[in-house]
Amino acid sequence: MEKIKLWKEKLFYILKMIIGLALVFWILSHVDREKFTGYFLSLDLSLFLLILPLSALSLLIQYHRWKYMVSSYSDHFHVKDLLPSFFSGFTFRLMIPGGHAELSKVFLLPGQKRGKVVAFGMERIFQTIIKILLSVWLLTIYFPQYYLIYMLISIIVVIGYFILPKISLVKSMYEKPVKYNSIFFWSVIFSAGVYSVMVLQYYILLSSTYPISFGATAYTVVYLWSAGIIPISISGLGVREGLAVYFFNLYGVPAAYAVATSLFIFAINAILPALIGVYYIYKKRKYLRDVKTSWQSSRELWKSIRRNKNIPESKIQNPESKF
Repeated sequence: MEKIKLWKEKLFYILKMIIGLALVFWILSHVDREKFTGYFLSLDLSLFLLILPLSALSLLIQYHRWKYMVSSYSDHFHVKDLLPSFFSGFTFRLMIPGGHAELSKVFLLPGQKRGKVVAFGMERIFQTIIKILLSVWLLTIYFPQYYLIYMLISIIVVIGYFILPKISLVKSMYEKPVKYNSIFFWSVIFSAGVYSVMVLQYYILLSSTYPISFGATAYTVVYLWSAGIIPISISGLGVREGLAVYFFNLYGVPAAYAVATSLFIFAINAILPALIGVYYIYKKRKYLRDVKTSWQSSRELWKSIRRNKNIPESKIQNPESKF
């Protein structure tokens, strides 16, 4: 039974990868290839040297968001373990089957896992709430005829936000008292920083090849930033490029420039950090000996958490033991 589930998970991962790549190739087949290749050939070194520090700034903001979330929900961690855990999350997101793969980065944080799992879950949930609300509110600009549907989605999301901390399972996993609304507020601040940096990256690259306003770029990047919410590919690959073509085209940006810019920024913001994560995963591999797959690890972790409000420290720190 376990082998069947494992194979299903692997097949699901492969399917998502195929869908993502198929979307990219389909989009590329409908763009001007000369413009697409010319875009990369014409990129000035000064632009690259400007985009790279912005990517580093985005990573710094995301790291501090992860640090803030862990410190808000757990007292059992060391700051030195946060950086390996942070970068490994990018790698797990790309290399391990399952949408919950990034949860595996929790294993690189020795100590009680309960609060850290909540920190990870809340970080993901808060980001999803922020992205959905921003997306549906801005859709009223492009498709005002569906205003009531957007408001209904917004109401459901807001109700979910207030119900979430009242769920007994969530409350039982807290390691310490938390200030739910305050944590969400700071999550919004950190997320706004990440979004702002991404807007700057797109604006700098696109405006160097095609005239586009900063406001138009900001409107469009909301959807590219939120592409990962649609779970049909790995890290929104293909979905993001399709959205880039559609929304940037509304402002006259050629499809070739939109796709090229999206792929370039994805490589800088996601692929490069994932490569750094490979180093940390190898260096900290002793903590991952029990992690056969992201599905198995997260399932065993959740079972262990639900059985025990406090997981013995010795069992977590010893990689040969099961939680």
